[in-house]
Amino acid sequence: MIQRICATALLTVKEGIRQRILYGALLFALGVCCFAVLLSGLFMRDLSKIILDFCLASVTLGGLLIPFFLAINLLSKDIEHKTIFTILSRPVSRAEYILGKYCGLLVLAALVMVLLTGATFAAVWLGRLLYGARFFASFSPGAVLVGVLGSWLGVALLTALVVLWCTLTTSSFLATLLTIATYLIGQSIDDVTRFLAADIPGVEISPVTRGVVTAARYVFPNLAAFDMKMQAAHGIVMAPLELLTLVGYGTTYTAAVLALAVLVFKRRDIV
Repeated sequence: MIQRICATALLTVKEGIRQRILYGALLFALGVCCFAVLLSGLFMRDLSKIILDFCLASVTLGGLLIPFFLAINLLSKDIEHKTIFTILSRPVSRAEYILGKYCGLLVLAALVMVLLTGATFAAVWLGRLLYGARFFASFSPGAVLVGVLGSWLGVALLTALVVLWCTLTTSSFLATLLTIATYLIGQSIDDVTRFLAADIPGVEISPVTRGVVTAARYVFPNLAAFDMKMQAAHGIVMAPLELLTLVGYGTTYTAAVLALAVLVFKRRDIV
């Protein structure tokens, strides 16, 4: 089983490379490195923060390209172009196909984010060389790596949801809309919950709205929890217990979504 999952994952990675996503990521990384250093020169008091803010945002953006574009494209193409029949005609079960595709997409996201993380460290090194090490006293490689790990976990969770949406729908357009909606809800649900809990005088919230937000909080993932760019930019490393809790939350939610995707895909009638 593991061998077949790995074979499907490798095939997915090759498909992603064929679409030149890694070449695009490499060019993007070089552009990020140069632009971040030039941009930071306009803010001499916050050199380190500006470089890290810009570069880490680029790392997250690069990772999000996988679920938003490549994942939907590859999964929908297999079904729409009937490639899925060729794959499933071999000794590959539907569960192995889903897990293999997911693992391959996860590897591609990791490769893209590793390239952009390398560009981040290169930008910091170049900034030190041009402006002096005193502007980078708060820089912490560990905080940057933890921030990137958090972003990757968020991308992994969103990719699992993309897999689920693609198994539920027959349209790549609808899968894209569901992914965008999931991302927006996941990024804002924490802020909305805090706003409702504040009970601001003069602002009335209907019980229905509160009920919908509460339901959304339990159904949709809190993607904002994986965003640690601000802490990384200030050299703050997340406490081990908090990091372990975050990893556990992301892993558990991802596993549940993948299990649901496998269950749905097993019952789906592919025509």
